[in-house]
Amino acid sequence: MLQGAFDKFYLNNHPDGKPPMIFVKGILLLYLGLLIQTVNNYLDGFNFSAILFVFFAVGFLVFVTGEGKKWARIILSVLILLNVFFLGSSLLYSFGILHDSGVPKKAIQMPVYLIVLTFAEIIVELWGWALMFTKQADWWFERKNN
Repeated sequence: MLQGAFDKFYLNNHPDGKPPMIFVKGILLLYLGLLIQTVNNYLDGFNFSAILFVFFAVGFLVFVTGEGKKWARIILSVLILLNVFFLGSSLLYSFGILHDSGVPKKAIQMPVYLIVLTFAEIIVELWGWALMFTKQADWWFERKNN
């Protein structure tokens, strides 16, 4: 069932040839991370237009990275690392490890479902990001684009 959908994914039928499977999995994980981030932002009460902007901007960067553009991989890497940093600091604040004042917080500041989504987002994004920089994926960025 999922294999059929996976086989129809654009990168598996790319006009320039077939990229390494590990790279395709990394791009799919980045799309999954984007979906988790969108749900997380919606549940956290973000403005709908901001959610749409981030969804399409980051979705475009993931797509262009899948096409093998080095500049997009660099920009996406910076955004992923910043996102992980800010999500991590948000989690540390939520658990009372980081404080605005000298008085430690006793209660968790973030709902549990947002904590779970945030952990899932961090893991999926870092996993997908790591797969973009494997040796097998490097030739996709080095190939001559037609």
